[in-house]
Amino acid sequence: MQDATDVTLLGRLTQTYQLVEGMVHAVGEGKKKLYVNFAPDWRNDFTIVVDRKALARFEAAGLAFDRLPGARVRVRGWVEWWNGPIIAASDPEQIEILKPAPVL
Repeated sequence: MQDATDVTLLGRLTQTYQLVEGMVHAVGEGKKKLYVNFAPDWRNDFTIVVDRKALARFEAAGLAFDRLPGARVRVRGWVEWWNGPIIAASDPEQIEILKPAPVL
């Protein structure tokens, strides 16, 4: 499991299949894609990219992107590089919303 904030390590892991976990900072919207960003600087942070054509599948699976900011998320997929490390998610099963850790 890789930490979404370790951009340097994720950059070295491009072209490999990884599990990446972290806290979602924001969700950005473009004409053709949604961007789930894990830090304020979307040009360098780790990002999950979802094609708008696939949104209906994610919504049918109960994934509400507008509720992701502040949530801890795990994503699985191939790490690529485009304005930082990314994983393109085409299937809802790639994204898992994690429950908060119990308070001790």
